[in-house]
Amino acid sequence: MQLRPLTLDDKSLFDNYASRMQTRLSSYAFTPLYIWQDHFQFYWTSLNDYFSVFAKQGSDYFMPILPIPCAVNKPTYIETVHETYQFMLESNRNPQIARIENAPERLLPVFKDEGFTAIGKETEYVYSSYDLSELRGDRYKQQRNAYNAFKTQFPTVKSEPYHVMDSKACFELYEYWRKSRTEKYDDPIYQAMLEDSQTAHHNGITYAEELGLIGRVIRINGRLCAYTFGYPLNSEIFCILFEITDLNIRGLAQFIFREFCRELKTSYNWINTMDDSGLENLKRVKLAYHPKRLLPTYNIFLK
Repeated sequence: MQLRPLTLDDKSLFDNYASRMQTRLSSYAFTPLYIWQDHFQFYWTSLNDYFSVFAKQGSDYFMPILPIPCAVNKPTYIETVHETYQFMLESNRNPQIARIENAPERLLPVFKDEGFTAIGKETEYVYSSYDLSELRGDRYKQQRNAYNAFKTQFPTVKSEPYHVMDSKACFELYEYWRKSRTEKYDDPIYQAMLEDSQTAHHNGITYAEELGLIGRVIRINGRLCAYTFGYPLNSEIFCILFEITDLNIRGLAQFIFREFCRELKTSYNWINTMDDSGLENLKRVKLAYHPKRLLPTYNIFLK
């Protein structure tokens, strides 16, 4: 099997394959793969007219997503899944590393019949863009109060489009945010996640235009104190990829999130805020916004 390095030049080809399927999962896009290029070597191949992505760490491969487009009703697709998995088994020094990540729950019965087992990975959160933009009713009282408190203190502050000249200020804000998180939480796993995420944010912001990211920033007294970025998954769903704010400013997080959703609701019915990375505090925040759908994802392995 001939593998090619996955580069920015391959985005249009990836997007062409991805456009031939309907999915709600944020991982089936080019951007959330590419931003992790500092941690994995990504490769791709086209087999039986399906686009397969491999991630290599050290000497071992795994697949971060299923071959696309996912067409489990076609024998050639099932054949492709088996061929790509067999390639990993034959190539890896440690065959146990071989796996396919981010399989949607609805496809698990098909893969079970093909000899695969599944282990839960993460859960993604999908919301009504209208609900997030309006924040109506008692269930959004806390978020609405925080938003109003920010508006009262900073009545003239607005959400502004991200420009490339903002990149340095965004990097500095992330470092400031990371240090404050590190000081508050001494869990070494969490701190390692913060280090890893820093490079992902750096790559996303650096290549925002090439990746098709849409970004918004908040400035207070001339200082950039919040940013958020996301990408369209399809015509119905927009994914929020990043959001970083100065945690010392009450209501800032609620403000930038609501303002972004207000813009997005004119074009997208649904907002996917991705998973919670297994962090209980992030899970509580995402549940407090009352998702309409919870989308569990799974890693699948051959028995």
